[in-house]
Amino acid sequence: MSAPLEGIRVVDFTIQAFGPRTSEYLAEMGAEVIKIESPRGGDPLRGVDGLRGVPSYGFNSYFDQIQRGKKSMTLDLHFESARQAMYKLVEDADIFVTNLRLGGLERLGVDYDTLSLMNPRLIYALGTGWGLKGPGRNRGGFEVTGVAGSGMLTSFVERGVRPPTWPPALGDYIAATYLVYGVMLALYHRERSGRGQLVHTSLLGAFMKMAACCVDASLYANQDMYGMSHAQEGALYNSYETKDNRFIQIAVMHDDASWAQFCEAVGIEYLKEDPRFGAYEVRRENSDALVSILDELFLTKTQSEWIECLEQWQFPWAPVRLLTELASDPQVIENDYLVTIDYPGVGKAKVVGVNLDLSETPGIVREQAPELGQHTEEILLDLGYTWDDIIAMKEEGAIL
Repeated sequence: MSAPLEGIRVVDFTIQAFGPRTSEYLAEMGAEVIKIESPRGGDPLRGVDGLRGVPSYGFNSYFDQIQRGKKSMTLDLHFESARQAMYKLVEDADIFVTNLRLGGLERLGVDYDTLSLMNPRLIYALGTGWGLKGPGRNRGGFEVTGVAGSGMLTSFVERGVRPPTWPPALGDYIAATYLVYGVMLALYHRERSGRGQLVHTSLLGAFMKMAACCVDASLYANQDMYGMSHAQEGALYNSYETKDNRFIQIAVMHDDASWAQFCEAVGIEYLKEDPRFGAYEVRRENSDALVSILDELFLTKTQSEWIECLEQWQFPWAPVRLLTELASDPQVIENDYLVTIDYPGVGKAKVVGVNLDLSETPGIVREQAPELGQHTEEILLDLGYTWDDIIAMKEEGAIL
């Protein structure tokens, strides 16, 4: 079986995580992705050594996760020879992906207006921090600035509480998903019209879309939304500490039938007849009392004991997992959400797989991320350059 994007060539002129994750999604669906990097160090993420206190032990898992299956080509676009090589690549490319600042793209001659003239079929996928217009259009952005600017961070915490730290690259992956969605729509449009187009989203716009239900509700009521404390949160849509200092998350629906089922599952059938909790409306009014009861209840068993107790029930619940536990989680294993890759010099490692099921054209996890400039000569030769051309470009510093 072939992957759905086999035969599609992508030129990846990206750094950090938003742009690279976008093209990695395309790579794992079979596209040929050529990552353009500076000869002087390449993508800054190549230098990551560990993540949030977890040491790398010589393997940059962060970089590898968003660069695997690509080819690396070095080009310094400050040199005319390198710029001409980029243009040759773009002439036959299907997609160009970038998340560099707008002003920099224009100065380097790889903005949409320039490249679309060379290849009218080109789909130009652009990720920005703040959008194409407005006073911040040229301002840099990272995922945490996007989520902060979107207003979403305030919905996580109670009023006046410092916003939480944000998991690395989570926001980049979310924004990249929106950008890939746009690329797929543009590919479909090109099949019918023969024309490429500019596809754009920003970190700000992506986060606002992700939190649209919160944004819309707050704007309609003209009232800011904040997070709730454990006691304030709905009793049946909450997490509870267990005897071994772990947690169980429950998400029981508002209907009375689900409430009755939950009572049977955790052994509190007597509460079904309690007038404080008999119907949804009164349960909501007495939510703090129910939270206190459930706090005491869940402390009577360990997390594993609660898992054994709840696994036969169909209402939504989950153990609050540690990341290291995913490798032994039966749901993860049975659905192939992790794959094993043998990295030369490092050994076998479990990594997150494609995790999108296509019955006829499944995605693929290909070889690890390339070394800096690993495929430069190969690509230049394919473009028609001679070895003398390549040596001259190396000598002037246009390539590594």
